[in-house]
Amino acid sequence: MPMMWRVLFTLERIIEQEDMELGMSELAELYNLVSHRSHRYLFKHKPGQEHPILKTTKNDTNWKK
Repeated sequence: MPMMWRVLFTLERIIEQEDMELGMSELAELYNLVSHRSHRYLFKHKPGQEHPILKTTKNDTNWKK
């Protein structure tokens, strides 16, 4: 699963659990959208900032937990 989907899935779960709102402008403040090979995209955290969601970048079968 591409990292982009992992980030979106994780953000969706956090938003549901914490009952908060997060829109495209907030997402754009956290990440840059970059292309990765043909027809693949990644969310890369902005330089100088800590990664907002940990362990979504690793190829780990248990990342959903």
